[in-house]
Amino acid sequence: MLFTKRLIAFAFVSISTMYAPSISAQYQSTTPIFQFRTDQSSPFKRLYFFGTSGERLDRSEYYFVLKKEDQLKKGAQQFELTIPRDFYKRFKSATLNVCTMQRGGFVRKTKCLDDLGFASVFNDEKQSVVLSLDNVPQGDQDIAFYASLINPISSGLYQFNVLAGLQKSNSKKYLGSWLVSVN
Repeated sequence: MLFTKRLIAFAFVSISTMYAPSISAQYQSTTPIFQFRTDQSSPFKRLYFFGTSGERLDRSEYYFVLKKEDQLKKGAQQFELTIPRDFYKRFKSATLNVCTMQRGGFVRKTKCLDDLGFASVFNDEKQSVVLSLDNVPQGDQDIAFYASLINPISSGLYQFNVLAGLQKSNSKKYLGSWLVSVN
């Protein structure tokens, strides 16, 4: 009698775990308690991003966010994103968008509010994309670089950098980096 109860309980638990829907949590960049960098003297600045999946070869939507505090004071019109090698080919075929955004949290969803007109040019030598905005967004809004793509096959930590400048000048200023983890 005791054996059959245990057998039935074991069968119930094993069947329920096999057929239960898997919960895939969305992840976002949060500042860790302990962060290790080999070169501590570099002027590294970590920026906020939001991604729907961190799994290898999984479709994901990324919002690379420039908060209003991180943007240039005069309002940048040209951004250069340096992209890691494993992501670069996927970025060229991905859906790209630049928008003003609403940062999500516990109650609100991360989403684009207004699309910004832009022109993009890919530079294969630098593995970067230059995004030139048609209009300068208002200074009190966050800007997001949205990309819908498939994560690379290699797991690892990938660093995206952003440089910003005015349309007229060729000089660009480093604004920060996004660190994306693919498991």
